[in-house]
Amino acid sequence: MSTQSHNSALLDLNPETIIELYELDLGEQDGVYRFHPGKNDTKDIIFGGYSEIKNGTPVQYPGHTYFALPIEADGFEVRGDGSLPRPRILIANPQGIITDLIKRRGDLVGKTITRRRVFMKYLDHENFPNNLNPFAIPDPNSRFDDDIFKINRKISEDKYMVEFELVSPLEMEDIKVPARVMIANFCPWQYRGEGCKYGQRPEFKQTLSDGTKSEDFFTVSGDPFGELGLPIADENNKKFMEVDGYNLTLTYKGDYSKATAYSAGHVVRIKSSRQNLSKLDYTDTQEEVANKPDAFFVCIQAATDKDPRYELEYWRRDQCAKTLQACQCRYVDYGIYTKGLPFGGFPSIEKYKF
Repeated sequence: MSTQSHNSALLDLNPETIIELYELDLGEQDGVYRFHPGKNDTKDIIFGGYSEIKNGTPVQYPGHTYFALPIEADGFEVRGDGSLPRPRILIANPQGIITDLIKRRGDLVGKTITRRRVFMKYLDHENFPNNLNPFAIPDPNSRFDDDIFKINRKISEDKYMVEFELVSPLEMEDIKVPARVMIANFCPWQYRGEGCKYGQRPEFKQTLSDGTKSEDFFTVSGDPFGELGLPIADENNKKFMEVDGYNLTLTYKGDYSKATAYSAGHVVRIKSSRQNLSKLDYTDTQEEVANKPDAFFVCIQAATDKDPRYELEYWRRDQCAKTLQACQCRYVDYGIYTKGLPFGGFPSIEKYKF
């Protein structure tokens, strides 16, 4: 990112040494590997430290260590014809350290590499004699814009070096622009899941007309399930407890069991399992598997041995219609939530009608 001091350094009559720093992001489990080519210095480089004032006391946060490793990289230039660059990076492989790094990780295909370029005079104090930068005040924000690329493929590998081809994230097959489509009147969040989190917000309180709180509603035989969010309506926004809806008095009966006889108004839960259907035959320690939210069903007439997931004549699933009205009836009509509706749509982008 550019700062005023960085922009001024670009116009200096005496050119400054530019240091290249590379970061390889392997995900939350394996973290970030940092290294630099060692063209100007064969020692490790410390970069990114900063200080701040907390309760009137200065607190110093150390920078990250970038290990020296012979690297050659080219092809970062942006062409005038509008085509995206495909840089190549050649990394030394002493004692097979890069081979060990890419082993069992699919040759790092799809992983992110970031190239940072900064003037040497803005490096941390630890990089200079006596731990004092004699040229300028260290500033991790005074640097060129970061170059962010994905590893497209491994070109070659031997005991001396490993070469990769990089591509812009926009060229990856599973990337689209814009990353999130803006829709005025439809909520893209997964009901009870990420974004929506209905029933999982600690600051959200619900109370029924009879004074029953949601945490009391979801308590069965002294086994509290916590704030799970009261079932309000089906996917067509037909309310369970309203006269013009199903006109039911709800009672929570816990997890669904085939051996139990259910009556109108009984609410059951079917727990979800951690699964990703596209990855059932493939194990990848880097892949994060989303936890699907639990499903709740409301019995609308006496049902015995009728599976709620398929017997719609007897059951209705607690589901959101994905509209602003559906969000409002849960967070306003049947609850108190002071932070605004967590509606995932963008009503303000709709054209004004005269």
